Amino acid sequence: MGILGAKVDNENKEQSGEEKIIHMIKLAKLSHERKEFKKSEQLLHLALRAAYEIQHHDAQRYIIDDMANNAYETGNIKKAEKLFIDLMKQLLSDGVAQNDNAIIHISAKLANLYAMFHEEVKAHEGFNFCIHHLEAKIKQGADDFDTLALYSLILSWFGDFVHGRGDFTKSLALFKQSHEISVKINGKHHPHSLLQLNNMAASYTLMNRLEDAVDCLNTALVLAQEVQMDDGMKDLPYYFINIANVYLTQVEKSANDAKELLKMAESSCREALKCAKLVDNRDALIQARKCMKQINSMQAL
Repeated sequence: MGILGAKVDNENKEQSGEEKIIHMIKLAKLSHERKEFKKSEQLLHLALRAAYEIQHHDAQRYIIDDMANNAYETGNIKKAEKLFIDLMKQLLSDGVAQNDNAIIHISAKLANLYAMFHEEVKAHEGFNFCIHHLEAKIKQGADDFDTLALYSLILSWFGDFVHGRGDFTKSLALFKQSHEISVKINGKHHPHSLLQLNNMAASYTLMNRLEDAVDCLNTALVLAQEVQMDDGMKDLPYYFINIANVYLTQVEKSANDAKELLKMAESSCREALKCAKLVDNRDALIQARKCMKQINSMQAL
């Protein structure tokens, strides 16, 4: 009876310890959403200590990943790199396969970090590693949501990377592929699908395919307003700003239509201002005002 009682007591302690960890993680996420990053990190450290005390390995991995993401978002790049590498080592030592989605996702985050460091070789190798393993899994028949969602995400990240280095033809192909997969698994109205249309427009603009850029952005605008998902609506002002910027690019190339193009740019910019206020997007509001200032100065010439 004494042994049984001790066993039950240990199980209760473990359960209460797990509940405590979950509660602290929830509080950390809430603090993160409120941009209270220091408080969020402190709560995650407490949760990690509790996870070590009850030897809850899944919780440890989850918390370290959250801590790394926190560091990543607050610009503490070196700390994020160390946490991601430590987490990957722990997963591999626990027997997780190199081509497991968890390893691939962390590798992609590291590749993004290396892109920020301007360590281009490491970034390129990281993205190629991820895409190679995901394509191999898909060729072998993997068709689950998680694998395809991860593939679409990494194609988009790699597209951003090559776009930033001036290879707009390749970035366009990557954004198109990411969009195609996202539409398949998420639907055409999903924020990630809309983001790829916006990304495609950015590549088209720098390839001087301005009509294609406007078509992509107009499609994104129509789809975002049809369903009005929270994330999609928050991005809506940027689509209007980007359309305005495409028109401004056309002004520089065609003096004959300058007056009409400036009117169209102004109309898009006003919509951006209205949407930014509506969804309370401060960054978009600043960008829209900057865009309007540029339009006004061009109209004054």
